[in-house]
Amino acid sequence: MNRIATLHAVTAFALALGAPALRAQNTLDTTLAARAGTRLSVSNMSGEVVVRAWDRAQVRVVAEYDRARVEVDDAGGRISIRTVARHSDADVSYTVTVPNGTAVEVNGVSSDVTLAGVCGETNVNSVSGDVDVQCVTGDATIASVSGNVTVSDARGGVDAGSTSGDVSVRGARGAVTAHSVSGSVSLSQLDGTDVSAQTVSGDIDYTGRILDTGRYRFEAHSGDVELRVAGTLNAAVSVQTFSGDLESDFPIQLTPGTRMGRQEMEFRLGNGSARLRLSSFSGTIELRRTTGGSPREE
Repeated sequence: MNRIATLHAVTAFALALGAPALRAQNTLDTTLAARAGTRLSVSNMSGEVVVRAWDRAQVRVVAEYDRARVEVDDAGGRISIRTVARHSDADVSYTVTVPNGTAVEVNGVSSDVTLAGVCGETNVNSVSGDVDVQCVTGDATIASVSGNVTVSDARGGVDAGSTSGDVSVRGARGAVTAHSVSGSVSLSQLDGTDVSAQTVSGDIDYTGRILDTGRYRFEAHSGDVELRVAGTLNAAVSVQTFSGDLESDFPIQLTPGTRMGRQEMEFRLGNGSARLRLSSFSGTIELRRTTGGSPREE
């Protein structure tokens, strides 16, 4: 059986003739039972979406809204929350509390999104808002067009991207793909053997281990690429640059047939078991030593 909770926004008109109208702020607070495997879907136009976790088998939806309508639909193992508005200045702020491990999907236009400790599968898209996801178990696809994207404590594959914002992934235990067009990409404390980062006009910063047998690719067009590597580095390294430089704390012995200063060079560090590709068209490539390791060492 469907359960739909719908509340309409109300505009409070001026009490005195000619006085400006006052905008009414409305509140929806409803709680629904959640069966095992229930999924959450939230669609918002403008405002904020915050999703948190608790130990109850319930989903609580609190919405503060203006010049909009909020619909909550419980059907087929999915709880869907949707903003319906005809006015461009409609605004809704959601705080949704779900059982631990709930799979969450959020779509926003001018909406910041925060997932705090939910630890389920995650699919988040925002056009002009920032996205902050703390704790993921399973696959995660997280993107914003003009906002920043931050992901931490992920146990599964992560695809995080922004067009004009910065992207940060920290503490991931799985494959990671991070990308931006005009923002920087920062990666740290990763514990996966498949890592890729790309940006056009920003910098790439990686801090952590390069795991044996891993595959790592870091590519910037006009930005710098800096790796601060903890522990032993065993990798076959390929470097590509047009007008940038390579700086390394590790001793480099070029593969026969290549020379330092050319657009492409290859060299081997340790036993060469990992594959490490570094590329920047006009930025500096830095290969540095540091302390600290992967999440499983901490």
